[in-house]
Amino acid sequence: MKTVRNFGLMYLLAVVGQMFICNYFHLSMYVTLSVLPALVLCIPLSVNTIVAMLIAFASGLSVDALSDAVLGLNALSLVPVALCRETVIRVFLGNEIIEREENFSFRQNGFLKISGAVAVCLAIFLAIYITADGAGVRPFWFNAARFCASLACSWLLSLFIVRILTSAE
Repeated sequence: MKTVRNFGLMYLLAVVGQMFICNYFHLSMYVTLSVLPALVLCIPLSVNTIVAMLIAFASGLSVDALSDAVLGLNALSLVPVALCRETVIRVFLGNEIIEREENFSFRQNGFLKISGAVAVCLAIFLAIYITADGAGVRPFWFNAARFCASLACSWLLSLFIVRILTSAE
């Protein structure tokens, strides 16, 4: 049985899922769950960096507008992830994928490479998000604990999302 997979529809559903996470799953003040960096990482490589940055901005702004978040915080944190997307893929998954503009998957690239790329994208996102959210009023150790807890929880959830979005046809 052949199934037709539409990346755009899956992306939109995952963004809606992120809105539900922001509205209803507040684990603690130390954990910020986000799958948006994984979504940006999974944008097809045929999409250039500028368009990926616009998609990331629109995704982040829509999550901010339709959830209980500071307006612009996700957008601010997600655009640098889209800017660094090709570099992260080049470092972790190799130049061949970028030159051929093919999609990556767990089967082709392995768990360690993809989990490393997801962790770096999440680290970029969370570093900007937590710094902007704290706005200089929270102490360093609180921000560091929040960064580590958020990175661990979001990494597990993001691997699941990457597995869904990049599954081989």
